Amino acid sequence: MAEFFKRTQTLALLIAGIGTSLGGLYTIAPQWALAQLNQLPYIVSDTIFIQHWGFLVLMMGCSFLIAIFRNDWIISVFWVALIEKLFFVSLVIGYSSQPFTHGFWLSMAMDSVICLYIAGYLLSCRQSKTKTLQ
Repeated sequence: MAEFFKRTQTLALLIAGIGTSLGGLYTIAPQWALAQLNQLPYIVSDTIFIQHWGFLVLMMGCSFLIAIFRNDWIISVFWVALIEKLFFVSLVIGYSSQPFTHGFWLSMAMDSVICLYIAGYLLSCRQSKTKTLQ
C-alpha cells in the first residue's frame, strides 16, 4: 500500500491542488461563481465571507501544489486538508435537506475522494513507521 501512495503522491497533489484552487474563483468573481457553480443568488452583504472562504480554499490548493516540491510539507498539508475537507463534507451532508446545498454536491464529491486518498496515505505512513520501529 505504501508503494501505491509513493507512486501516486505527485499526481494526487497536482489534481487536488488544481481542483481545490478553483475555489479561488469565489475570491476573484464571487457573483459569477455563486451563480454558475452553486446556482445560488448573490447577496452583496455576503461578499466578504464568500471572498474570504474562496481565498482560504485557494491557499489550501496552493499548499497542495507547493507540497509537490516540498516533501516535508506533505504530512502537515494532508492533516490540515483532511480536517478542512471533512468539515465541508459534513456540512453538505448535514444540510442536505436544504435546497442551497444542491450546488455543492460536486465539490463535496471531490473533497470526499481527496479525503479517502489522504486517509489512506496517512494510514500507510503510520504503518510504515510502525514497521520501521519494530
